[in-house]
Amino acid sequence: MGSLKLHKANPIAQYAQPDTSSRDRSTSLPPAMINTAHPPLASRSQRTAAGTAAVSSDVAKQVSVHFWGVRGSVPTPSAANQRYGGNTLCTEISIGGQRIIFDSGTGIVSLGQHLQQQKDVVKAHILFTHTQWDRIQGFPFFQPAFFPHNHFTVYGGTAPNGASIKHCLTDQMLQPHYTMPLQNMLARLTFKTLSDRTRFNIGDIEVNVLKINPVTEALGYRLSYHGYSLVYATDTPNGPRDPQADDIFLELADSADILIYDGTYSDLRYLHHNQADTDEPRWETGIDIAKEANVKKLVLVHHSPVQNDTVLDQLQKDISDRFPAATVAYEGMVL
Repeated sequence: MGSLKLHKANPIAQYAQPDTSSRDRSTSLPPAMINTAHPPLASRSQRTAAGTAAVSSDVAKQVSVHFWGVRGSVPTPSAANQRYGGNTLCTEISIGGQRIIFDSGTGIVSLGQHLQQQKDVVKAHILFTHTQWDRIQGFPFFQPAFFPHNHFTVYGGTAPNGASIKHCLTDQMLQPHYTMPLQNMLARLTFKTLSDRTRFNIGDIEVNVLKINPVTEALGYRLSYHGYSLVYATDTPNGPRDPQADDIFLELADSADILIYDGTYSDLRYLHHNQADTDEPRWETGIDIAKEANVKKLVLVHHSPVQNDTVLDQLQKDISDRFPAATVAYEGMVL
């Protein structure tokens, strides 16, 4: 990871030493915070009736979205990717006085170095969509997790093999993959297991969870705060759209102020020899969904390793022609 292009930061001298006591704990969300009946998401008409379409400028000013990594699969630190960046997925959301981090690809390394410059205790909620490499590979290098005064609540679903988010993160830090086990992270780590249709709160923020990919068990998230809503949905299925799944997803994305969506892999058909040539690229699906769900702004992330700056520039032009409120995310972009 040393060759990655990172934002300038003052790195710490060394990681903390091992601790013999257990500082992390794994839980399911407490009954008071989770609707275990897995009810359907609020219908689009219900949301409109509730008056969520109008968001005050004061609330919008409390929201910041920082893209620390936008790449999929593997980091691509090359000259051809200098403008859009080569770090894998990590997005930091500041909303309602809370710090929420989506995924911990190699972009979280830069975020961690940034947070280490702060004098205050670092607290954050890390929400994983799933546990493929590009979502977890930066976690062992997240410097704030090695300091005992910090606190991170880690959320994730169950992997296809039945492993919890804690199990997956622990496994990748064991020998021979890594030199320091997760127990070396001295920060207070609280693990919470999520499932499809989970609903819970982070402070005043309501979080709705939806399984969006039955193959990878990937989760999508909707954050709602005083009428403002942001949806993070990546690793979406490729291929023909499923009408039933579409209806459920449209409820998740309905009238969102920002929809962060999967915009890549339309050019990676060589990896799937049985894939039909007529499959619609995910970015086109994202535009269709944004229009149907009355999304205010669409942001595409999860760029493939072979999509360099020139290719992504053309993608920006193509999506702007079809949906002016759409943009291709680049590393370091702040909304």
